[in-house]
Amino acid sequence: MRKIILSVAVAAMALSTTASALEDIKVNGEAKLWYETDNAGNTAANPGDLFNKTDASGEIVFKLGMTGKQGNVGFGTTVYQSSSMGLEGNAINAYRTEVTNGDMFVGEAYVTAPMGSMTSLKLGKQELNTPYLFTEKWNAIPNTFNAAVVTVKPVADLSLVAMYVGQDNSASFKVNGDVNDQLFGGALVAGALYKNSAFDVNAWLTHVSNAVGTTAGGSLGYTGGTTVNAYWIDAGTKVASINLRAYATLFDADALPDTTNAFALSAGTKIGNFDLFAAGSTVSEDGGHSVANLSTGGKKSSLPTEGVYTDGVYVAQNDSVAVKAKVATKVASTGVALQVVNNTNDTTASKETTEVDLFLTDKFGDFSTTAILMHRSFQDNATDDSAGGFYARFIVALNF
Repeated sequence: MRKIILSVAVAAMALSTTASALEDIKVNGEAKLWYETDNAGNTAANPGDLFNKTDASGEIVFKLGMTGKQGNVGFGTTVYQSSSMGLEGNAINAYRTEVTNGDMFVGEAYVTAPMGSMTSLKLGKQELNTPYLFTEKWNAIPNTFNAAVVTVKPVADLSLVAMYVGQDNSASFKVNGDVNDQLFGGALVAGALYKNSAFDVNAWLTHVSNAVGTTAGGSLGYTGGTTVNAYWIDAGTKVASINLRAYATLFDADALPDTTNAFALSAGTKIGNFDLFAAGSTVSEDGGHSVANLSTGGKKSSLPTEGVYTDGVYVAQNDSVAVKAKVATKVASTGVALQVVNNTNDTTASKETTEVDLFLTDKFGDFSTTAILMHRSFQDNATDDSAGGFYARFIVALNF
């Protein structure tokens, strides 16, 4: 017994010594309920009834994060616990639930360190935000990457970024894909980001070896391993009270004979209590692949014309022309936003779609709530029968 007590005492002393050496310890967390239902479909297996368990998916996620540093070396980690709470077959469909049920896993685990006066390193599992490899946060749990990111700031207005991205965990757009499920086999990313008081410009180069290109929910246009080189530039400025931004990208995969290019424009302003936004994008007919997120098989894209479901699977595809209009305001304590997205595609009839979204956000005490009410329609009758209709997504989160 004395040995056990002594061991516990020594361990407590060691932990106390280590903890006292750490600085700026910050803990954050979230408990979130994510639920969606729709009335799309009209078959016996998918009756298309709102709040029917066959047409509903959902999960509860607990997130705990911590950051801190010791001297110049910083760290960050985020742990997730997902659960369906046993609702499969009762309130949600086990085959449509977004969870990896009951899994606890590490979403982020990284260290940061300076490499001279102008250079810093971030190494480990982390979220990324680049045009072709980025963290998607539409789902209950975001995808992350094992990566090494070096940032150099030679002058105040300029940042140079170099990355090696080794793996992702976004298989099937869910939460904890094994290494064998990754959608690329190593990526090199370089970026130059410039911003002053008048304008900003972001330029990116992405080189990916062994890109798989397709998953159950999205497709980049090829099915086997291939090498991809993708180029992206966007620039923004303010004219009077209007924020303007232009986008251009070129995507080249050696598995296909042609390159794909895309262009987009967006404008936003505020009139009284209303925020207004409009955007348009076009993707070239040639190329055969989309200009969307490589790490999720093209589910989301960096184009400004995306809606909730009318995302990279639609607006980022070859021959797509998309327009988006959005207005947002606040009614009492409730945030209200309405947007319309229309995508046309002369090559693929099933990509011709119109989506109308209503967003309602509020906070009740420590609880934040989001309701997204969506209506989707398609020019293609078969697609409209299977996917057209009304969708409702509800998110309740408790943050600390």
